[in-house]
Amino acid sequence: MSDPVKSTRVYWAVFFSLIVLTILTVTQARILHLDHTTNRIIGLMIAVTKGTLVALFFMHLKYEKKYFYPVVIFPLILVLVIIFANFPDVAFGEHTTPAVELKSEHGGH
Repeated sequence: MSDPVKSTRVYWAVFFSLIVLTILTVTQARILHLDHTTNRIIGLMIAVTKGTLVALFFMHLKYEKKYFYPVVIFPLILVLVIIFANFPDVAFGEHTTPAVELKSEHGGH
């Protein structure tokens, strides 16, 4: 594998982008008063962006040959299929049981 990046300028740009995205993550989670769902969606979008930057540039996946992409894309598609196949059960099914309080006769907790 030959790395076509001859200068460190690209790596520094990615590094500073990761710092900005980290600050953005903390800001949206702590300062902006959004509901839980919005916070999670924004946080996941930022995390996916950061992970993509790390994988493409620091792991040099951007410069791999084209045959490598099916190896990366297939597991990603498989994970998405598994997540979305389980979504109806988790979102619409009753997957929890009501809590039952146990009373102790021995004066314990």
